[in-house]
Amino acid sequence: MLHHAVRKHSYKLPPKHVVQIVGFIVLFGLFIAAVSAVINKYFNPADNLLVQEFLKHERTALLFYFVYSTVASVFVPIPTLPVDVLLLNVMDPASVITVRLAGGLAGSSVSFYLARNFGRPLLQRWLSKKNYNFIEDISNNLAWHHFFIITMIPIINTELMAYAGGISKLRFRFVLGVQALALSYRILFVFFVMHA
Repeated sequence: MLHHAVRKHSYKLPPKHVVQIVGFIVLFGLFIAAVSAVINKYFNPADNLLVQEFLKHERTALLFYFVYSTVASVFVPIPTLPVDVLLLNVMDPASVITVRLAGGLAGSSVSFYLARNFGRPLLQRWLSKKNYNFIEDISNNLAWHHFFIITMIPIINTELMAYAGGISKLRFRFVLGVQALALSYRILFVFFVMHA
């Protein structure tokens, strides 16, 4: 796995992993573009009555989006990308990006404190075996610069890193700051791919 290679090579990624990351970014960008094209065709706000009704209740929709983003950040398997793309297409992008970041950070805070207060026994029951093993592996002796680099790698699940930060000795403010940076560039990447 990538995190093993990252740890063994003093955080200098071998060419194989650089190609994996670049490939992931390209494929992810193509996927976002395809989803955006489908949404534009079938959910055009000017033509779709359901979308028009949705836009009449924009504050309620943004509140629902905040709750959904928060829950999806705690329960890692819940996908946010389709909802992100849909809302970035039909609503004010600045509002969507702000709410997405707020929901992601709220969920990351919950994840951090669950891990900090209840530790590994809870996470073993809470997360899948694969996700728990990932967190367990990277959290041992996790220094601040390791956390920062791993969280910034686009193929690593940002939300899982909040759990890793919680069972490490890192401070909450640092973990939340890195989470904010990682979530920001991910949602901005989605926005720019959709509007390229």
